[in-house]
Amino acid sequence: MEKPQVLFAIGDADWKYTRGKIRHLVERVATRGQWQVSVASHSDEICQAFTTQDIQTFCLPGRHLPLSPEQTISMTDLMIRLTRDVTLPNSRLPLWKVMAMDDYLGSLDVFSYASLPIRPDIVVYPLMGVDNNTAAASHFYSTILLEANTAQVPILGLEVSPLGNRQTLGASLADYYAVKSEFSRSFVLAQELASGDQTFILSPTEQYLLTCREDQYMNDFFDQERFVRARFALPEDRVVIFIPHSVAFVFEIRQILASLRALPFPFSVVLRVDPNLARQGLKEKEIAFQAYRDELNALPHVIIDDEGGWLWSLLLADVVIAPASSVFTEIASSYGKLTAICHGWGDRGWVGDNLFIEPRPERAIHSVHAWVERRVLQRKCTSDILSRILQASPMPLEEEALHVA
Repeated sequence: MEKPQVLFAIGDADWKYTRGKIRHLVERVATRGQWQVSVASHSDEICQAFTTQDIQTFCLPGRHLPLSPEQTISMTDLMIRLTRDVTLPNSRLPLWKVMAMDDYLGSLDVFSYASLPIRPDIVVYPLMGVDNNTAAASHFYSTILLEANTAQVPILGLEVSPLGNRQTLGASLADYYAVKSEFSRSFVLAQELASGDQTFILSPTEQYLLTCREDQYMNDFFDQERFVRARFALPEDRVVIFIPHSVAFVFEIRQILASLRALPFPFSVVLRVDPNLARQGLKEKEIAFQAYRDELNALPHVIIDDEGGWLWSLLLADVVIAPASSVFTEIASSYGKLTAICHGWGDRGWVGDNLFIEPRPERAIHSVHAWVERRVLQRKCTSDILSRILQASPMPLEEEALHVA
C-alpha cells in the first residue's frame, strides 16, 4: 500500500522569516516514515536545502504573464460585477469601492505554474501574513491552494507570521491551523477561521522552528535529535523527564524517583550521570543501579545516560526535576521547561514562571502532572496533527486529485 502524500509548500518569505529552520520541521515529519513527504517551492535555493532522500523536492518558479491595460480594466470590471452585493460588515460600504482602484487594480498580476507531478493527500503551507510577504510567495501559495481546493485536498496552515492582525483574508485560506500560542488559537476561533477541533497549538520545540528567533543550541539540537531519540529508544510523543544525578543527593533522588510512580501518563526518565565520576571504585552509573534498584524497577522506562554531554538530552526533555539548583535547572528554566528543585531542606515557592522549589517530591508531582496535562499533552507536533487530519479526511478520488503532469 502506498504511503499518503504530504506536500509542504514553502515560499521565500517564510523561509527567510524562520531563517531556514522550517526545514527541520519538514524533516521531523519525514522521520516518522508514515508518509511520502514532498516540498514544493518557487525558489530553487529552498529545494536545494533539503538533502535527505526521504524528501522529494519540486521547484516551480512560475512564469509571469503580461497584461495589457485593457485586460486589467476588464478583470477589474468583472470583479466589481461579481462582488457588487458584498458590503463590509456592519456597514453599507460595498467591498469593491475599497478594493477596485487600489489593492485590486494596482496589484493585479498573473503567473503561470507547471502542474505538480504528484497527487498530495494533504497540503501544508505557512499562512500568508502581513510583515513577511513577497509577491513571489503570494503567487506561489495562491496557485497551490487553488489546486488543493479544486481537488478537495485538506489544507493545514502553519502560523509563521504572527496572527492577531485584522487582515484575516490571507489567514482564512486553510482548513486546519497549527499555531504557536493560546492567543493565536483564540484568534482563529474568534474570527471563525476554523473550529476548535481543527485548530492545534504546536509543541514548544516546533513553535521555535516557525519563529524568527535564532538559538545556536536549539539549531544544533535538531541536527542531533534523531540520533538521541534512537539511542534512547524514545518515541516522539513520549513525555520525557530529565533528572541530573549527583552522588551528594542520593537520598533526594531516591525520593524523586519514588514519587514519579504517581504520574498517570506514559513517560520516560533520563537519569544523567557523569561518566568520569567514581566513588570507592564504582562509576556513577553503577552507583545509580545499586542505590535505586527498587525505584528504577518500579518505573516504566528509565535511561541512565552516561554518554557524556547532557545538553541534547536536557533539550529533549519536557520536565526537569533536580535535587539542587545548578546549571541544569537554570538552562532548563530558560528554555521554558517546567523545572522543579526538590532538596530536603530547601524553601518552598516559585522562582519564575516555570521554576519552583518544593522540598517534598510527592508535592512537586502535582505541579508536574498539571503542567504536562496542560502544556505538553494538549500541544501537538506536526506529525500528530497530520495523522489526525488524514484519519478524518476521506482520500480524494482519482478524478478529484491534483493534476498529474
